[in-house]
Amino acid sequence: MNLKKEDYPVTVLYDFDLGEFSPKERSVARKVSDLSPMFHDKAATEALIKQGDPLVYEIFYYGFKTSLSDMALGTTRIQPGKVGDEYYMTKGHFHAAENQPEIYFCVKGQGNLLMQTIEGEFLAERWKVGTISHIPPMWAHRVVNTGNEPLVFVASYHLSAGHNYGPIEEKGFRKLLVERNGKPEFVLNEQWK
Repeated sequence: MNLKKEDYPVTVLYDFDLGEFSPKERSVARKVSDLSPMFHDKAATEALIKQGDPLVYEIFYYGFKTSLSDMALGTTRIQPGKVGDEYYMTKGHFHAAENQPEIYFCVKGQGNLLMQTIEGEFLAERWKVGTISHIPPMWAHRVVNTGNEPLVFVASYHLSAGHNYGPIEEKGFRKLLVERNGKPEFVLNEQWK
């Protein structure tokens, strides 16, 4: 067997306090402006962008690609905050390769994992530290931070899964997670009526 350089084992270190890998291959920072189509309160979105366009979340990636496989780890750190009454959240996506699942592991904070089929069947899982969620193929997924500290989770997936943001950008999820009387509450997204 002729092993290539990429076929040898790789180890990375995860920092539970920071919510980052070391080494990390790449990272992406998403601000309010990057998520402007996702938030329902357009006036509040524009106001926050004009006031400095705050950071909503960061993703740190490490791909474990060999000549025979492609697995990846990602860690996401969502800041606490709201746009209007809607909590900070990830963009949300389906996988471009519709047969691909994903596993999420909440390591810090609290919030909700929102999941939805293309037809609009909606499920939400309450998250706290230690929660592990399997997201089956064909389900869009988004994480919402409802706490007062960063929500951090680790994801495991195939690099070949890809991302399909289109349906979520167009219509969003069937339900929005907003603050009502100081508590999280689901409300119907007007775009789904």
